Amino acid sequence: MSAIAWIIFLLFFPASLGILRQIIAGNELSHQLLALGLLLFSLEQARMAVVDLQQVGEAKKQVQDSRLDSFYTITVSTIIIEILGFYTAAVWLGWGIILVLLSQVWFNLFAGIQIQLSPEIVIQSCGIPQRSLVLIGDVLGLILIALWMMRIAPLEIVLGLWAMAIVYGGVKYIYSE
Repeated sequence: MSAIAWIIFLLFFPASLGILRQIIAGNELSHQLLALGLLLFSLEQARMAVVDLQQVGEAKKQVQDSRLDSFYTITVSTIIIEILGFYTAAVWLGWGIILVLLSQVWFNLFAGIQIQLSPEIVIQSCGIPQRSLVLIGDVLGLILIALWMMRIAPLEIVLGLWAMAIVYGGVKYIYSE
């Protein structure tokens, strides 16, 4: 495992344990299911943090593009906001999820590019129009979490969030093939 992977693991792991505690100690099903979803998301985000940082590192070795510096800054700041969100969720689940979702909005608004390390490095512009569906999903998630925190149909909202996550994962998997 690379040094970046170890650092990311060490940063995300304690927060993930705190979220696991929310699953075990949760006093209602919607809380436990929401915490379980966030735990799985924290694992995916830790993996993506490693992938994004490694891609930027590889691209910087081979390509001179000023957009990489901006992308690196946005990526690191997103990881910091995410980690703060996961640690917050270990104590206050709803508020932590809001921070995590805001980190996703931050990234999708400002990343500006997408890096592909296929046979050769390709840096594509990927602005707000290309990320609009993901941004809509992020905003919908924020609204649903706010409703969950207000105790409006909590189980139905969590099931809706799980459905959104499954659809998103399926689309992401299909397009990565």
